Amino acid sequence: MRHVTDGRVYSSPLQARRTYLSRGFHLISLLTPHMLHTLFLSFALASRMSLMPQQPDSVRPDTDVRLVALRHATEIQRCYETEGLRVNPGLGGMIEVEVTVGPSGRVEDAAVSASALSGIGHHEVETCITTSVRNWRFEKGPFATETIVYPFNLVRNRGVVSNTKA
Repeated sequence: MRHVTDGRVYSSPLQARRTYLSRGFHLISLLTPHMLHTLFLSFALASRMSLMPQQPDSVRPDTDVRLVALRHATEIQRCYETEGLRVNPGLGGMIEVEVTVGPSGRVEDAAVSASALSGIGHHEVETCITTSVRNWRFEKGPFATETIVYPFNLVRNRGVVSNTKA
């Protein structure tokens, strides 16, 4: 009976196995210990890198942050007109809303960080705006949790509310 290993014909399986193992050993013995160490280290690092969790690499681009505010500008305007101007036609001023956005794009927290609104209706406007902002959605991605401050200048000017994002 003949045994074929590596394209060669051997008379016994034991001879084929010995020849195959000795050839493999010869190939490995040609590598220096330094080369073996480098090869082993490369494999170890490659397997470890694939197991490491991906870290968020950046914050959201400014244009994306502005677009979210523009998309919801009518909500801010509605809060100002229905909750503020309806009870106090002279109400106006700057309000800054601090928004914490998670990596999933969901707003984790929203609060008024500064407000120049005063008089009747200011508290209702602030509450309405923060409630509205809590429902905003940002793009999901490899982003870190971040805090964004949106300044809104609420003025009575033909029904227009401007966002003065710097």
